[in-house]
Amino acid sequence: MAEQQEWANLLAEIFDKLTQKHASITYDFDDLGLKGVIQKDGKSVPTGVVSLNGKLTITAK
Repeated sequence: MAEQQEWANLLAEIFDKLTQKHASITYDFDDLGLKGVIQKDGKSVPTGVVSLNGKLTITAK
């Protein structure tokens, strides 16, 4: 859990820096598939599937 918190803190710092500079980041996806799964009572429960093709742009202001 501590490692996840470290990553979250690092990402927050990066986002703050990008926001100060009004930066924009574009991700280009070619058939990216994400399958959502949660663990409940020791079992894997599917929550849905997301498929991305194209570009996702995140702009900080």
